[in-house]
Amino acid sequence: MNGDRVWEEDWKQELKRKAAVIAVLALLASGGIMLLTHGKNFLVAVKPAYDMEYVMTNGAKEGMHISGEITVVYDCFAEMENTQNKKITAYYYAVPAGEGMAVLQVSAGMQHAADRLLEETINYMNTGMVPSSSIPIEGYVVKAEGRIPYLLSEYMKEIGYSQEEIEAMGEPLMLRDTAGGLGAARIYAPLGMILLALGILATMFAIFRERFRRGTER
Repeated sequence: MNGDRVWEEDWKQELKRKAAVIAVLALLASGGIMLLTHGKNFLVAVKPAYDMEYVMTNGAKEGMHISGEITVVYDCFAEMENTQNKKITAYYYAVPAGEGMAVLQVSAGMQHAADRLLEETINYMNTGMVPSSSIPIEGYVVKAEGRIPYLLSEYMKEIGYSQEEIEAMGEPLMLRDTAGGLGAARIYAPLGMILLALGILATMFAIFRERFRRGTER
């Protein structure tokens, strides 16, 4: 009977240890995944945001955190098409940025608002009537990639810029709207840090407790 009780107690202790290991691994894995998924956006989110009025007046820099309302937009010069269903998923508009232009990536859902602002911008250039609509944005600035730089330069040539003027502006930058991603990062990145810290503390506690147990058994 005593042997059965000892075996049962050992089995319970082993089960508790396994459950503790699984719980710690779950904390570490959950925290690590959250940080890997949202860490980049969180680093952007904690930066001071530059208002779009500042960006349009002074220009943009790669990595800049931007937030505010876009009140002027130029033509749509490119589109992104889903290769599977042939649906357009994004539109690319030129926007003023200092002495040059930047690229604004607009989702299909925001295209109507962008076109309305484009019409008001054209009207503003012709009549001086300030646009009444705007496009909200929060995100960051990245280098334009793929065919976007080429298509932007072709558009700028069409409206009167020379090749030398375009090259003098440097690599074109794109304003990427990631409001949803930044909002999620503000929640999940700190939560990931907490879970990771709890997992590390639990691991250290388990190690010290095991060393203490072995020391008392000697």
